[in-house]
Amino acid sequence: MTTRVLQDRSRTGKDRPWGKHKAMNELLAAAYDDVRPDKAERLRTCATRLAFRPTDDGLKFAGTFFCRVRLCPMCSWRRSLKVAAQMNAIMDAIKADKPKSYILLTLTQRNCYPDELDESITGLLRAFNRLTELKDYKAAVLGYYRAVEVTHNLSEDTYHPHIHVVLCVNPSYFKSRNYVSQARWTELWRQCLRADYTPVVDVRKIKGDAAAAVAEVAKYAVKTKDYIIPDDWDMTSQTVWLLDRVLHRRRFVAFGGVFKDYHKKLNLDDAEDGDLVHVETDATPVKPDEHVIHFAWYSGYRQYLRDSD
Repeated sequence: MTTRVLQDRSRTGKDRPWGKHKAMNELLAAAYDDVRPDKAERLRTCATRLAFRPTDDGLKFAGTFFCRVRLCPMCSWRRSLKVAAQMNAIMDAIKADKPKSYILLTLTQRNCYPDELDESITGLLRAFNRLTELKDYKAAVLGYYRAVEVTHNLSEDTYHPHIHVVLCVNPSYFKSRNYVSQARWTELWRQCLRADYTPVVDVRKIKGDAAAAVAEVAKYAVKTKDYIIPDDWDMTSQTVWLLDRVLHRRRFVAFGGVFKDYHKKLNLDDAEDGDLVHVETDATPVKPDEHVIHFAWYSGYRQYLRDSD
């Protein structure tokens, strides 16, 4: 059969950009050559050959090797799909039992310099833990999903660690005595952050379909544009070195309260360290004798091309 370019689409018809992520993975591997050669090698072997099972609805991803390097664009993309699927499954299960309402909360702090990033992330996470212990929080919130994101200001070479949170509340919350205003959230966060300034806090009710909000909090911990800077390879190497060290063994995703309860009830895989092949919650493993189609990565073409049968 004639070799052809991989075309993998989601149930909604959206293209899954395997090639884009693999191309960025190769750039990151080049940066790691000067940082951690062992990780550079792992990155280069990540998702070089993809297996798909043919179905009536098109191709269904069946397997590959994932390197699991924290910054890997391919693995980060798979994790984001996994988190989004788990969040939607949890919220659907909560709705089936008893509908709730949701809030999208963004908690920030001042930018920091590279040598302050490690301590800043630690302080950010400790501040969030303090927030969840406050009386106002406990009276209002039934559970949370929390994700840390780090952005890089390239012009100033500073970093901005911040937190995206989805909060679960009772539908009556917005008209109850337990309602927390934006100004109050800001004051509580300033208190927990132990800051001598007023941090920016964004809070908004999630209206209608929560899918957009889920996509927001299911972002990568760090976007590739913040550490792969093709026009400045020295900064790329320095940034990769810093982030590799600072992000090592940190958990950037967490569930609490009812979200944690339903995650366990649904027997969902670990959102960060779990399976990156079967990211959909209804995924089924490939059977040993099942026919699969393979696509191999060709760097020169920057495409996945189908192997000959």
